[in-house]
Amino acid sequence: MRKLTTEPGELHRSMGFMTALSIGVGTMIAAGIFTLSGLAIRNVGSSAIISFILAAIVSLFTALAYCEFVSIYPKSGEGYLYARKTFVAPLAYIVGVALFLGYVSSCSFYLSSLSTYFQEFIWHAPFEKLAGVVFIIALTLMNIKGTKESGVFQVVVTITKVVLLLWFVAGGLRFILIEDLIDKFSSDLGQIVQTSTLVFITFFGFSAIAATAGEVKNPIKNIPKAIFWAVGIVSVLYVCVIFVLIASDLTAYDEASMGIAAKKFLGGIGGLVIVAGGIFSMISASNASVMAGSRVALAMSELGHLPKSLGKIHKKFATPWVSVITIGVLIMLFTIFLPLEELAHFADTVLLFALIMVNIALIVHRRRFPNLPRPFKVPLYPVTPIVGIIANLYLLIQVMNHPIPLSLALFALVFCAVGFLYWKGTLPDEEGLEGAPSKLVLETYAADELQKSKKLMMPMADDYMMPEVINFAVNLAKGQDASITALVVVELPKSKPLKFDSKDFKKEKKLLARIQSEGEKYGTSIGTSLRVGHNTVKTILESTRISNANLVLMTWEGKVRRSENVIGSIIDSVANKTKRDIMLFRPHPTKKIKNILLPAGGGPHAQAAEIYAGGLAKTMKGSLTVLRVVTKANLSEEEELEVKAQLDNSKNRIKEKCGLNVKTKLIYHPRIEAAIKEASSDYDTVFIGATKKSMYHHVLFGTLPETLAKELDTNIVIVKYHSSVGAVWGKVFGEKSV
Repeated sequence: MRKLTTEPGELHRSMGFMTALSIGVGTMIAAGIFTLSGLAIRNVGSSAIISFILAAIVSLFTALAYCEFVSIYPKSGEGYLYARKTFVAPLAYIVGVALFLGYVSSCSFYLSSLSTYFQEFIWHAPFEKLAGVVFIIALTLMNIKGTKESGVFQVVVTITKVVLLLWFVAGGLRFILIEDLIDKFSSDLGQIVQTSTLVFITFFGFSAIAATAGEVKNPIKNIPKAIFWAVGIVSVLYVCVIFVLIASDLTAYDEASMGIAAKKFLGGIGGLVIVAGGIFSMISASNASVMAGSRVALAMSELGHLPKSLGKIHKKFATPWVSVITIGVLIMLFTIFLPLEELAHFADTVLLFALIMVNIALIVHRRRFPNLPRPFKVPLYPVTPIVGIIANLYLLIQVMNHPIPLSLALFALVFCAVGFLYWKGTLPDEEGLEGAPSKLVLETYAADELQKSKKLMMPMADDYMMPEVINFAVNLAKGQDASITALVVVELPKSKPLKFDSKDFKKEKKLLARIQSEGEKYGTSIGTSLRVGHNTVKTILESTRISNANLVLMTWEGKVRRSENVIGSIIDSVANKTKRDIMLFRPHPTKKIKNILLPAGGGPHAQAAEIYAGGLAKTMKGSLTVLRVVTKANLSEEEELEVKAQLDNSKNRIKEKCGLNVKTKLIYHPRIEAAIKEASSDYDTVFIGATKKSMYHHVLFGTLPETLAKELDTNIVIVKYHSSVGAVWGKVFGEKSV
């Protein structure tokens, strides 16, 4: 058995089996038994027993999946963490959001029920939800204070309410009549299942247990044990309570039925004690939901799906205080603005969706990682998770009979997804990379920088073919009416602070001085920037963002690797993360840039390459030929006209934006790479627009450009155009599971 320890800055493992069990039982024995039991009897009479048992069985199928995942990943985050380890990132994000909203809405449901009890039995407040608002503020503060304190509170309250429920059941047992149960039994199967959907929220406590796995001692053993014990204890208590409520023979059954029945069986004082027990139950369930929901938010922030600030751990209390406050505020808003039954169905919608995805995740995870050690294995696999998927899906379909909460839940998920895309799009280029922010050592500005609206950033690591590189950069910048800044980065070990002396970096200063000298030979002033950082890629991205560069020009020696870093680790990483156009230039040792060949692909990268190539050719007084390769042997007249029209469109775009007359060339060849290679023999330079990503995530510029870059004996330029929408889409949907 693995021994799990707590590292500095992590959550403390301060909870034992009893606390974990109390979180589960405390979440399950709450509004579900004190409020929904009356509503369930109103719907289907004594058949409510079947509804509760059915909900318990359905939850148990998914609880088994949770147990297996906890044995592999004994950390906080539960269903979201399991999805993040299994699925592509966007799908895991939706699961995380669904769980987070589930905890928010279920906690709001408990607090709305608490407010109802307060209004009915304690004090008729001027504002109906006042009690719920007061208690969520108190619970938020307590959860900031510490897990141990909220855990002790959970244990005490849970034991108290179990004792009170047993007292209530004992008081009503003598009034139970089998004839009454049979009399009030409903055979409406559809209504029984719909009622099961309504009460399903009461059994979601098993998920709350798993959500706090990062704070439980020996979670691999204690979490599964706590889940099974919690579901078993609660199922027995629910059946007993339904029996007693039926025996009370009330004229009407509603949210307050249990309190009225308690007064009938136990007298005025006994009834008030049960009412107090109900209120404490709802408080403890709310507390467990705040704990669990904040841990889901914590996991999402740690894995890059929510802002890092949400995952801040309090230095003194070792609690995720920002996520606790966030969930507290949202719970308050839900409690104030949504009615009780709509909260229940809202919670059921998002939670059932999440549980379906967890069962699917288990099947996918087994296939992806067949050799991974699994201390706990789901029995009867894959039948168990498949049954869990079908059962949860069937209950989810029943929610369609409640269009308002269903619509609200779907709107919330879509809103969060759109917000996620917007947030990802506004993140700095260097977000998520290790290392402290870089520091500027020295900086000079190009003489014409203020007059130019565009800026070319040119990271330089050495003087490899410097005259050719500077000549290319200068003419490229002139063609785009852009200024140039050369960047040199000094990377220090992460263990060292970013401190330096003005006398340091002699080698780097000489390199920058030589770059400026080469620029002056071509009549151009080049700005310089020298930065020191812990991460070269991060420093380059920071520099391009701070300077608001439009284009990043990187020199490449032309070696294509077979490893994941296809072009080179730094270039690959910059190209994958930058929010600018990026251009790779591989200079040829003997060929000067004069006659340029531009294979036309038609996409945004190829169109960007047209403008860059056109501007360069005009500045260097060279020629530009746009090439189109047709792989189909026999074209119809209509197809041939379309191909020629595409060539004319490229020609006209370059003429319009660059003022350059270009040639066009049409080649019929079964293989594009071979055709371009043959055609390139008449040219000294080939411009290539990046193509769409291939099936291999590490091919950043497209299979075709990288293949040509390896084989062509010319100067090679690869252009990758930055599209704001496309970049965010690619960043989100290209992100892998962790």
